[in-house]
Amino acid sequence: LARLACLTRAKREDLPAIKAEWARLGRNDREFLIRHFLDDGLRKPAFVLTFLPAFLHSATSNLAVGLYRALVVLVELMETLTSNGYLERSRSQTLEVSLQDLVEFTHVVENPRVFMAVPGHCSLASKLGRLDVILSAKHKERSADMHWSDDPTQEMRVLMRRVERRVSLVSAELEKLDFLQRRGSIMG
Repeated sequence: LARLACLTRAKREDLPAIKAEWARLGRNDREFLIRHFLDDGLRKPAFVLTFLPAFLHSATSNLAVGLYRALVVLVELMETLTSNGYLERSRSQTLEVSLQDLVEFTHVVENPRVFMAVPGHCSLASKLGRLDVILSAKHKERSADMHWSDDPTQEMRVLMRRVERRVSLVSAELEKLDFLQRRGSIMG
């Protein structure tokens, strides 16, 4: 939480809200972000997310976004980067990923649904040894559209990823309970 507080440029009075938003994330998402925040590029390859503090600050300053939604979108973007093997293909221990386009969008978006659809409407452009997260021009135009809803196939893909993360969380909890139950029966 301390690192997240620093990244969001939080003041002491902001800490309870940050803690509450962090707690809203599923355990797997929290663990995923913790691993990312702890990766240093020395012992383990890491993504260097340029403009991350600006992204989180824009999110917390925008009532349509907020910290929770920003973290969910960040997890989805990081999962895309990880699952596509960008770090493994990098010649360096670190790979710079620019969130500048996302910062600008986050600052002006007025519809939470439009913001949450970002992972399905962005691409990664390789430029001078870094990756830029680029939102589609069409999606940027939707920033003020209060009646927008995503294409059902696109929305389904995003929802399936979210369900997959939640199922993974439930599975991990069940495994933990099973372990504790077996341990209790062995000890008892």
